[in-house]
Amino acid sequence: MTEHWRTDTCESWAADFSHGDGVKLFPGPVAEHAQQILGILLTAACAAGGREPGVLSDEDLKTALLGEVARLQLDPEVRPYVPSLVRAFLTDLQAQGRLAEGAARGRYVGALKEAFLAAGGKPATFVRPAEKLGRNELCPCGSGKKFKKCCMGK
Repeated sequence: MTEHWRTDTCESWAADFSHGDGVKLFPGPVAEHAQQILGILLTAACAAGGREPGVLSDEDLKTALLGEVARLQLDPEVRPYVPSLVRAFLTDLQAQGRLAEGAARGRYVGALKEAFLAAGGKPATFVRPAEKLGRNELCPCGSGKKFKKCCMGK
């Protein structure tokens, strides 16, 4: 089967779920990102195992969730819902006859929530663009006063 067909199928299945009733159980921001998240998940899972979308394994889904999906720059309010969204999606795929054992795969993915949240990593550390301004240095506003007597309290 061609890679193009596989990708189209994954994106189509994600769109079907994202525009259906299943996604309405999740908050608005989650529903807005659902199609992107689920499309990337299925495509990455297929690529990880070299399988068709209808015969994915637990390991394929784990690799995709903790890899490609965990690296997505998602809002902090969306990220905790991703494993539950994937679980609902996989269960829906089984109900439609598209994925064998979708509910069991969904429970497995749901159990990966802590690993998924940890895989997202911490945000980049802030690096000050210049040296810290000392209290007794001249104020950068150009007043000629010391920083502590001029702009420090503002």
